[in-house]
Amino acid sequence: MNKTSFFFLICTVATAITLGCNNSNPSRQKEIPDSTMPAPMPAPETAAFNAGTFKGTIPGGAQKKDISITFHTDSTFSMKESYLSKEGKPEHQMDNTGKWSYDAANKSIYLTYKNLADRGTSFSIIDDNTIQLQERSIQAPGQAEKTNGAEYNLRRQ
Repeated sequence: MNKTSFFFLICTVATAITLGCNNSNPSRQKEIPDSTMPAPMPAPETAAFNAGTFKGTIPGGAQKKDISITFHTDSTFSMKESYLSKEGKPEHQMDNTGKWSYDAANKSIYLTYKNLADRGTSFSIIDDNTIQLQERSIQAPGQAEKTNGAEYNLRRQ
């Protein structure tokens, strides 16, 4: 065998071994982007509710009621409700906690109380800085009657 044939035989074997080793472990190969593939579409933006604290004074039967509710980013809430005297001074305060959920389709927030199984409350989202307490909110989520007055609005603090 002459030196040229032997050299080509060695090169061919070395090339075959190199290609065989590279193809046996695809995780080590670099991915080459396929220019014929279309670029992925960005995910559509969905409106979300931004957690924060909202306050307001709303009708509360014969008296008015001050409400302060904080929606935490971990889907929990803490709420303070104070019934006001005829002079506008806080008389009776209730503190509640629980979980909140956001319904993007209905633009609503639903509260589930930690210690009050028979109470449910919902809010409609008016805009990023205003939510509106729903009258008769003891009903199931999605079935609360809509209030029409700004007197039920709570504003972001």
